[in-house]
Amino acid sequence: MTSQDRIPTADAQTASTTYYDFAIIGCGALGAVLAHTLAQSGRTVVSFDRDFSEPDRLIGELLQPGGCNSLKTLGMSDCLEGIDAMPMEGYKIFAGGREVDIQYPDSSRGWCFKYGRFIQSLRRKAQVTKNVTLIEATVNELVIEARGPQEKCVVGVEVTPRSESQDVKPIRFHAAITLVVDGCHSKFRRDILPKDVYPVVRSNFVGLLLEDADLPAPHHGHVILGGSSSPSKTASSEEDDDASSPIGPILVYQISPHKTRMLVDITGPRVPSASTGELASFLSTHVAPVLPPSLLPSFDAALDASSNPADRSRRLQVMPNQYLPPTPQGRGPEGAVLVGDSLNMRHPLTGGGMTVAFNDAVILTKLLGGGKKVGEVQLPEKVTDVAEWAKVCELLEEWHWERKSVSVSTNTLSLALYSIFAAEDENLKGLQNGCIRYFDLGGSAVSGPVQLLSIINTSPLLLLRHFFQVALYSVWCLFTGPQDSNHKRPSVLQYPALCARSVAMLWTACVVILPVLWNEA
Repeated sequence: MTSQDRIPTADAQTASTTYYDFAIIGCGALGAVLAHTLAQSGRTVVSFDRDFSEPDRLIGELLQPGGCNSLKTLGMSDCLEGIDAMPMEGYKIFAGGREVDIQYPDSSRGWCFKYGRFIQSLRRKAQVTKNVTLIEATVNELVIEARGPQEKCVVGVEVTPRSESQDVKPIRFHAAITLVVDGCHSKFRRDILPKDVYPVVRSNFVGLLLEDADLPAPHHGHVILGGSSSPSKTASSEEDDDASSPIGPILVYQISPHKTRMLVDITGPRVPSASTGELASFLSTHVAPVLPPSLLPSFDAALDASSNPADRSRRLQVMPNQYLPPTPQGRGPEGAVLVGDSLNMRHPLTGGGMTVAFNDAVILTKLLGGGKKVGEVQLPEKVTDVAEWAKVCELLEEWHWERKSVSVSTNTLSLALYSIFAAEDENLKGLQNGCIRYFDLGGSAVSGPVQLLSIINTSPLLLLRHFFQVALYSVWCLFTGPQDSNHKRPSVLQYPALCARSVAMLWTACVVILPVLWNEA
């Protein structure tokens, strides 16, 4: 990594003499956006990150059309330029020998990109913004002052600046509000959330980087379901699949002109060891047989390259897929607010994380901004004094409910769709088969769900309508579709058993979506 790859930052000792409106822990996608937009609105902001060189992480490589709209609203859509971003126009689903095309509505498009290049673009935008101070440092702890026997107030942060010297002393920065935006592995989440609220790991993504992959559908995301939904499978063969193929959906999308990301979902909390070669062997055994033939050469080459320690960019990367429902802010320690993945996470299958985050930035800038227009964000006439915590709490409560217009449907869709696409039992396999055949119907059976997937329409009622239409259509497919390898429709003698399974499938559909919807809403 050359010095040109690192964003210039301020001298920590000098910058610590200023009292700021906002201190932001973490300068990733959301941290950089908030630094820019809050400063543009007239607030003073200091943002910390332990490393301002280009990150190499397995997150945030897809921005849905709805997220592009939010970025435009914030006046930061130019950050997608000059980073070799690739347009995304929809999805192609491969499931048990069937292929389904799903196009984004109208002229909408998303963008795929290398995460590190996008982050550096956002950071550069923040770095040149008036009232923004970037500090390269590790945040050690929140600075807390007692305001009474039971009350505590976060008044800033203590950091250790990045330095070549071994003798570096911690420095304290003070701010009216500290925004904790340090991601899914948040160091400070436990200081703010109730003890009984914590992330749950649903599965793990293993990431590979393919070179010059021959994609079946350029400018589309590819979702490969491992063939478990094939109607020609017998019950016994499905059981064999469960025993031999412990993988969920596989995602493939192009992030630059010559590089393509593949994400393999491995069900369960643990992943085979990469250092011993066990993970590469696992992928070769379970993934290669279900890939479209055109992807096999680049997939095999990526596995071979992953064992080369000299090229870390091609290594196998693992990311836990976690779920964390949102908790209202302003009810914990005074002066501290969780934002982004430190507050709320969903399954990354649908690529909605950054869209939810950028929508949060739109709302927070509108509510907590300093009175100046940011892009197309309309700020209130009366500017809130961020030192008035009681008033800030009211605005945070408003943010909690207003953000649900996007987060409820996006988060619920991600978890419900993952449950169906991973299909870990017979009832979920039936729902998966019905889902694919529902998309085959075309028309509103595709246009409605893709509006939700692209986060252009975020109505929870639209989500519920299509989800239960899929469930009912799955029951229809159960009675009208082939039930064995001979592709025969079920006989009347099979109807009693199918009726029982229909009830079980509908119950499973309720269990999949309703608890998540309750947590989110």
